[in-house]
Amino acid sequence: MARPSWLLDLAVIAELTRPDGNRRVFNLFAQRQAACAIAAPALTAWLRGLDALPEGPRRQQLAAFTAELLHSGPEVVGLDRDAAIWLARSAVRWERSGRRWRRLDGEQAAIAATRDMSLVARSPHPLAGTDGLKLDDWFRP
Repeated sequence: MARPSWLLDLAVIAELTRPDGNRRVFNLFAQRQAACAIAAPALTAWLRGLDALPEGPRRQQLAAFTAELLHSGPEVVGLDRDAAIWLARSAVRWERSGRRWRRLDGEQAAIAATRDMSLVARSPHPLAGTDGLKLDDWFRP
């Protein structure tokens, strides 16, 4: 399996479920799917959200999407030792500078930065400008 180049954040995964979603996101995902990955913490958040939805057509549609994603979708990558160290050190800098960040954003950034991947996220990203983090916004040309 080829090493992934893009780590899809939760907003990108959600966009892929929308029938009338951003065409650019759909097209880039179709072209680059084999080189994409999802962070395990993002998958956890996605599954928790899915399980919290009430029964109905939207939940059924998202459950079908999720089953396909887990069966044949992007590789799921975890927070390893290097990412944990990167996150701990970066978090101290973010907090000292007064930067607001969410745990999931930090975990995804750490995974992307330590694996030399671009984090695909909607701009402006709260962690933009962090040393070692490459961001790619598929929502905008």
